[in-house]
Amino acid sequence: MYICKSMEIQVRNVSKYFKGIECISEVTFTGYAGEIVGVLAPVGSGKTLLLDLLRGKVVPDSGSVTYLDDNKPIKGRHLKQYIGYLDATNALYEYMTVYDYLYFLTSLYKLPHYLRKERVRNLIKICGLSSRKHKEISTLSKGSRQRVGIAQALIHNPPFLLLDEPVSGLDPSQSQQLYELIKEQGKERTVILTSSRMRDVENMCDTMLVLSNGKVLAKGTVGELQEEVANSSILKLRIGGADSLAAYNALQQLDYIQVISNKELSFEIHTTKEERFSKDLFSLCAEKGWYIVRLVAAEKSLEDIFKQLRRN
Repeated sequence: MYICKSMEIQVRNVSKYFKGIECISEVTFTGYAGEIVGVLAPVGSGKTLLLDLLRGKVVPDSGSVTYLDDNKPIKGRHLKQYIGYLDATNALYEYMTVYDYLYFLTSLYKLPHYLRKERVRNLIKICGLSSRKHKEISTLSKGSRQRVGIAQALIHNPPFLLLDEPVSGLDPSQSQQLYELIKEQGKERTVILTSSRMRDVENMCDTMLVLSNGKVLAKGTVGELQEEVANSSILKLRIGGADSLAAYNALQQLDYIQVISNKELSFEIHTTKEERFSKDLFSLCAEKGWYIVRLVAAEKSLEDIFKQLRRN
């Protein structure tokens, strides 16, 4: 399969119902070649169903999913040749070695015989599996199995790559290595990946969709999502000389703030009225005989933005 910079996927007002319940609601976005799109949502919010709609496993009740090659729609049975897919379970033939498994897949995708060994060798190198290529898949670590899963999705060199929770369950080191692999593949392909952990994709995706209960709450770059909630502040507060429960209850009386966390007199405060809160906090501490150890504004992470969008 060749890869062309004019390839893209257009998703327009896609909805899906099951037993009268709307599970996906009017999702719209475009994914371009050389772009990584992140679908960010908690567990059970429709991420996997959306990928099933994108790859044609499930048919939408309304709306459309269109893959374009040089502005011409890709249709019919040939479409699957354009899509590489890694599901969340990453089911592999565990009794096979890495090399044998990938070589087996080249026959399923009907790659020309003269290209098969070269393709497998290249993918093993690209995915960092050289030292494991003759090991049975059942003996591999979670991180190495995910690398095999990505290799199988790339075996036919597809221009569109759909990855369902690709770094779920990995330790930070394994996650970082997989980030780099995915980012490299995203330089020329259209990559759409899902995650329920915002930190997994915050520094990897070009565009993000925040999904909750099948609906898109927001979409854009990290910067654009930050602007969307720019009028609110996240404050880190630590109070001294107080009982933790008493301080928490006193703060809860301020109806224009949200106390998100309370750990041993350390609080995370969300508010759209930072100046008013500062004045009221000083008055409260003076009245109660408490003192402020620390009060600073925190930079909003994608996780913070996601939580705030859901609350809104």
